[in-house]
Formats: sequence, C-alpha cells, structure tokens
Amino acid sequence: MTEEESRHCLRVLRLKTDDIISVVDGAGNFCKAVILETHPHRCRIKIFEVTKDYRKRHHHLHLAITPPKSADRFEWFLEKATEIGCDEITPVICRRSERDRIKEDRSVKILISAMKQAGRAYLPQLNVMIKLEDLLDQCREKSRIILHCEEYALPRLGKDHLDLTPAIILIGPEGDFTRQEIDHAKETNFSEATLGPFTYRTETAGIMACQIFNWIHNQ
Repeated sequence: MTEEESRHCLRVLRLKTDDIISVVDGAGNFCKAVILETHPHRCRIKIFEVTKDYRKRHHHLHLAITPPKSADRFEWFLEKATEIGCDEITPVICRRSERDRIKEDRSVKILISAMKQAGRAYLPQLNVMIKLEDLLDQCREKSRIILHCEEYALPRLGKDHLDLTPAIILIGPEGDFTRQEIDHAKETNFSEATLGPFTYRTETAGIMACQIFNWIHNQ
C-alpha cells in the first residue's frame, strides 16, 4: 500500500494486523485483502478474493462542465458526481468562463476518495481542460445535450434526450452559454434542454443532470 493509504488505515480507520479490508483499483476490480503487516509508511496486505467488473455500468455518462470561479464548488461537484455515478468529466472553457485551469492532481485525489466512499470500482476519467469549440468538434457520443437558460420554450431534460448512450451533457458557466455557442452546439448535433424554470449554479446543474441520467438508466 502507498504511504498515504497506509497512514489512513492506521491513524484514521485504526486497522490492525489480520483485519480484512476492501481494495479497488479504479479499473473495475474489487478485492478483499488481509493486512499482513502494519506500518505508517507501507502496510503489507494479501489479496485473497477478486471480483472483476464490479458493479459495471452498461451506460456511459460524459459531463462537460465549465468550472465555476470557486475551486471548492468545482471540487464538490467532482465528489458528488462520482458518488452518484459518472464515467467521464471534461472541464470546458467557453466565452463566459470564470476559470481557465483546475488543479488536476487534487481533482484526481477527490475522484479517488469519492469512488472509495461510494463503494465503486471504476474511477471516472478526468480529461484535460478544453475549449468548447474544440470539444464540440470532437464529440462522438450518441446522445448530445446542451443545457442552457435562454428565454424560449425548451424541453426538460429527460428520457427522450438520454435514451442512447454514450451520452454527453454540456453545462455552462454562471452567465450561461452565448447564443453563438448554442448555435455551434446545434450544428454539431446537440439537442437543447433545460432543467426547469429556475436558474441553478453550475455545479448544481451538473449534479441534477447526473442524477436524471442515472435515474433513467437504473430503473
């Protein structure tokens, strides 16, 4: 075990020699192991049971989201999206973005922690930050949805939008996407949708979209 994991086992979980623990690798393997030796820098364990493709999802959700100005709020989004169920996350830069970089190492640690907390065995893929126009031109998902708050009648995000997977959902910044960005998305086969009559923070919209997708595909 790594030093960080070893320290967590000993000082936080208070585990001892011969205790049974669960181990995941982020690639679908869920393992049972026994602690052979405790050490604050490197515990030794022995894996005695391996379950492959543990709770594998048969659908794929890609959330492309514009990180809010507050790093804490984006990290909260990463944590909750992982716990609820998300397969891929791409931070996006658009015209009204308030942030043009994220702390990738810290973000990955948050994803790992949330994966373990939720008892999942698959780690969401965190892509490098990308400009919106580049993302749109690269999309290959079967279901493509852009959420926005333009003041005209839009269908609510639902099964008609997300029936096919893999699916990608675009969530914009606090100031929303520009009309030009929405038109570009439509030109690349994105459907427009809304989360309802209210205006939500970026990270809230991302979590709502994640929950709707999982509700549709886990019935």
